[in-house]
Amino acid sequence: MREKKELIQYTAVCALLLYLLCHYWDTAIQGLKTFLGVIHPLILGGAVAYILNLILSFYERTILNRWHTRSSVKRAASILLSFFTLFLILFLIIHMIVPELRSCMDILLSNIPVVCDMVMDFLNRNPDILALFPAVTNLQADIPAILQQFFSWIGSGAGASLFGYLSSFVSVLFNLFVSLVFAIYLLAGKEWLGTRADRLMGTYLPAAVRRQLLYILGTLNNSFHRFIVGQVTEAVILGGLCILGMLLFRFPYAVMIGILVGATALIPVLGAYIGAIVGILMIFTESPFQALLFLVFIVVLQQLENQLIYPKVVGTSIGLPGILVFTAVMTGGSLFGVAGILLGIPTAAACYQFLKDDLKRRKC
Repeated sequence: MREKKELIQYTAVCALLLYLLCHYWDTAIQGLKTFLGVIHPLILGGAVAYILNLILSFYERTILNRWHTRSSVKRAASILLSFFTLFLILFLIIHMIVPELRSCMDILLSNIPVVCDMVMDFLNRNPDILALFPAVTNLQADIPAILQQFFSWIGSGAGASLFGYLSSFVSVLFNLFVSLVFAIYLLAGKEWLGTRADRLMGTYLPAAVRRQLLYILGTLNNSFHRFIVGQVTEAVILGGLCILGMLLFRFPYAVMIGILVGATALIPVLGAYIGAIVGILMIFTESPFQALLFLVFIVVLQQLENQLIYPKVVGTSIGLPGILVFTAVMTGGSLFGVAGILLGIPTAAACYQFLKDDLKRRKC
């Protein structure tokens, strides 16, 4: 009886809050934006801690489990190893790819006039094609200069300076520092935080609400955990296949482009195409014909990934049908951009699991 009364009171409070939210929607949205802007470093730190916790748990289950020392020492060592692993991966990717991208940009800049002359010569020898693009005729003399100025603007870093007008370098560093410190605190005291959170829920929430909330949080955690592991596994497989295929067909920059494709494949569904576009530009500096062949190769590889690898690795891991994976990516990306693409699949997987569990309970 007491639990039923508490549940009714809790429902009434939620209904009142929902009414106020609908009535003062604009004010609530503005306040939410301000609040999220203030706690943005903490949200980022929580995300970093969640990802690092996967690496930390692996070290504690395997290597550090054999250490006969205090738990605090094991935790400190596992945190250091986790950060070292993450930074090492990022350093290797940047160290291998960025210098090559810079050299390819220099080659592209030097070859722009030659390529433009070849294109314009082809159009002049084919007036029927040129007639389809009358605006090109007036820009023949300016195309090389315009393109060269554009790429020079990007290559010189002038494009990046636009970011400086939006957020200062000091602010970015400060937010990053706060995020890392917050992540370390979360990882160091995750058991203590879990115990305190459970005690708070047990004190202030009705038992039925507490059980439901723990069920929701547990399902979300499982969905995100499986998604991250599955996505990383799929990215490693795709990157490895890309390297092997490029070596087999003797494409240049095989290892670097394969690593880049694998790294960008961490973005669901469409991420590998980002790395492929950069790879096409890199190969184009060596041979335009090979760049065309690489485009065919990457399309075939991506079809293999979409039809076979992704459904088996990620789809099976999170238990979400392929059509719902695609819908989640498109919907999340349209609503929330890159964050929506990354979070759409595990969120949809959790909702799908909620629905399956509810249907199972109703049948019983």
